[in-house]
Amino acid sequence: MLRVYVPIRENDVERSLHVSKNTSLYLIEQAKENINFLFNKQRDAIIKFLEHISNFKDKRIHFAARGRSLLLGARTFADRLTQLNLNAVYPTLEQYIVYDPNAVLERGDIIICFSTSGRTGKVLKKAKFGREIGCEIIVITGSLDSPLAKLASFPVIYLKPDCKREELLSKYKEDEKPFTPLGTTSEYTQLIFSEAICRGLMECILNNEDVEKSFKISKETALELLDRAEKNLSVAYSDEDEITALLANFLLKYYSQQTVHFCARGKTFNMAVGPFKMRLDQIPHAFVTSIIDFEPLNRPVRKGQITFTASGSGAAYSIARIAKEMGSMIIGITSFENALWEISDIKIKIPGRKDHDNIYDWDIRQWKGWRSPFAPDGTEFEVSVAAFLDGIFAGLATYIGIKEEDMRFGHANIE
Repeated sequence: MLRVYVPIRENDVERSLHVSKNTSLYLIEQAKENINFLFNKQRDAIIKFLEHISNFKDKRIHFAARGRSLLLGARTFADRLTQLNLNAVYPTLEQYIVYDPNAVLERGDIIICFSTSGRTGKVLKKAKFGREIGCEIIVITGSLDSPLAKLASFPVIYLKPDCKREELLSKYKEDEKPFTPLGTTSEYTQLIFSEAICRGLMECILNNEDVEKSFKISKETALELLDRAEKNLSVAYSDEDEITALLANFLLKYYSQQTVHFCARGKTFNMAVGPFKMRLDQIPHAFVTSIIDFEPLNRPVRKGQITFTASGSGAAYSIARIAKEMGSMIIGITSFENALWEISDIKIKIPGRKDHDNIYDWDIRQWKGWRSPFAPDGTEFEVSVAAFLDGIFAGLATYIGIKEEDMRFGHANIE
């Protein structure tokens, strides 16, 4: 199969490659600064949070979030709380269209709210109603002086999104600066915080550690995750030919308006592929996208289109194989040479998944109740891919000429 169908300006793609790499690495550096600020400045709030949630047994824990914060923050958090046998109501993508009948709010329930701006309409609406009926409101935000922060009945967890930002950005060339629009650094920090704090909760609930020890483990976990992601991305970006091919073929589909299909499951979808698709959809005259096997957003796979798959273990192989038989180009991101790697036309290796011998059908894994270990081991791949794909988006936006104000035009404007 041909890797490129029409010419793309080589010099501009080379610049896009540099922007991609710079963005991924900057995102990790920025998250490290944000996490250090959080754990150094908000120790009491985090310890109180760990203590309260680990002892919260009788009522339910709900979530309020929209957009990428729903995927990276709320769903990540809810998934882990469920794994700890806490009564968490899992927030679905369709929750504002079709409500879960079991998700009724009651006095004494907790609502954990994620919003970088603290002004997200639906999040505010749920928090206000919950406060009125006697729910506890826990706010995780990047804005202390916001309407949402003022509704909190618990110390606000302030995820400052831009600690030492200017200092971090100063080392990059002006025409190759990272591009992290519309709260990207905040959302990535939400992901790291959610995984790390749930590791701390695990220590409290399952291992009977005291909250002081769990606080320490949470911080160590967050920084270990980011250190591993940085190393893994150095592996991914070392193969510049494959990254260039990825960028060029995505650009071809953008200009020709051919569909880009996405195939990912579980944490890989929530943490990496889903947020990447959202960014592509926000570009004015957006990419035509589809999520395979998800009815509201599913489109038929045709010859000449792209099927983008990400699976640390390679478990997405069965769907990717069918798409390839239909004539679709396969872009595969995985951790080692497996069946998915073999059939991919463009191969991106990102370390992180270690269970080489446990490539099962994903659906059956869920039905059997299999869940990945807690961070850092259980999400090393996903956290690495999340930073990688935000970098790839930055490279695409640079080539197309998209600025942050352009993306605001493509952002949802009705709630």
